[in-house]
Amino acid sequence: MRVPFRPIARRLTQTLHPQPIMDLSAVQPFFNCLETGAVERGVLLTVNHYHAPDFRPWWYVLPISALFPVEIHWLVTAAWRDPRWITGFTGWLFPRLANLFDFTAMPAMPPEPAETEQRVTAVREVLHFVRTSAHPAIGISPEGRDQPGGVLGDLPSGVGRFMLLINQSCPNILPVGVWKEEGIIYFNFGKPYRLEITPGITVEEKDRQAGDAVMRKIAELLPVRLRGMYK
Repeated sequence: MRVPFRPIARRLTQTLHPQPIMDLSAVQPFFNCLETGAVERGVLLTVNHYHAPDFRPWWYVLPISALFPVEIHWLVTAAWRDPRWITGFTGWLFPRLANLFDFTAMPAMPPEPAETEQRVTAVREVLHFVRTSAHPAIGISPEGRDQPGGVLGDLPSGVGRFMLLINQSCPNILPVGVWKEEGIIYFNFGKPYRLEITPGITVEEKDRQAGDAVMRKIAELLPVRLRGMYK
């Protein structure tokens, strides 16, 4: 049995104190089109993997899911690697929660050789979802791991190509910047855009070009101190 996540996210978001500050000015017309079904095909939502001592990255899934006009199929971590003692328990729990809410559990970054098959299976699951759904909405944090100081970091190899494949069925890419400042969580939504990749380049160049384009769009929505290598 699959359980809709949006109603749960709305209820849990109401318990947050203080309430997050959301800037939807750039994306409200797009949200209106999503609600009426006027958006062409699918949406790829990309958000930075922000973390801080008092903020876990998965927390941003709640407010974004609560206000998004449709259910989001999130890519979530299959287990916590730090601390190591909790890896076994979260490796059992997280995939089951992902299945319950119709998410996809992906092994954490950086990749480990023993997880190759699990990673391939997760990628195939996501691509099957976007290719067989009428109006899919995919949520992903491209970095897939914590970065020192919560700043943007470089992408693991292959993530850019993966987003390009998703982009074929989800041509509308929606960037979101999230951070915490003085105890308040901020969400800054950018305008949807479409990836434009230089024709005739190598697979490696496509991977890098797509990844850089996505991360720079996210960086534009963050305070300068958090943009890292994408300043």
